[in-house]
Amino acid sequence: MNSNSNNRDLAVNLLRISFGINFLFHGIVRMPNLEKFAAGMQSTFQNTPLPESAVTIMAYIIPFVELSIGLLLLLNKRTKETLIGAFVLMNVLVVGSCIAQKWDLVGLQTTYIGFLFLLLYFTNHSKLGTKTGM
Repeated sequence: MNSNSNNRDLAVNLLRISFGINFLFHGIVRMPNLEKFAAGMQSTFQNTPLPESAVTIMAYIIPFVELSIGLLLLLNKRTKETLIGAFVLMNVLVVGSCIAQKWDLVGLQTTYIGFLFLLLYFTNHSKLGTKTGM
């Protein structure tokens, strides 16, 4: 194996770990404040066509999904499926942000999607990433 492959494997795994930490702590910090997070989401979407009940349900689900994605990425378990789940979550968030016309968030979420693309694309080539059963 050449040096470029080793660097690619290292880069992919460091990016996976970084995203794992990011998602994990998004979930962790929201867990003790679920009501506050839900209230913030309800406020954000109050003047949109989305029903408050749907917004509330999503507000209570999102932190658990973030925590799960983060933990699985850190453990390097079912990485391909986890990254697909992260794509789904981010696309749900993009749709919500578009409906709320929060264009700054759409840009940030799209950046996440770009990095998730790179992580998924290069994980298949990563020697360490292949232990995930992909």
